[in-house]
Amino acid sequence: MKNRKEKLEAVEVKCSKCGRTQIIYIPKEDIPKCPDCNIKMYINELLDEGKSY
Repeated sequence: MKNRKEKLEAVEVKCSKCGRTQIIYIPKEDIPKCPDCNIKMYINELLDEGKSY
């Protein structure tokens, strides 16, 4: 089996109760719990592309 480097993807996670957001890198990091509400956050947005305004 080849030893291949996993690509990290930046994602924004959000708390469904208070709206707090945080940026994490998957699969290196697990989806965290909100430090204020102690509920598991959900993936709000994939940050793999640049945005144009």
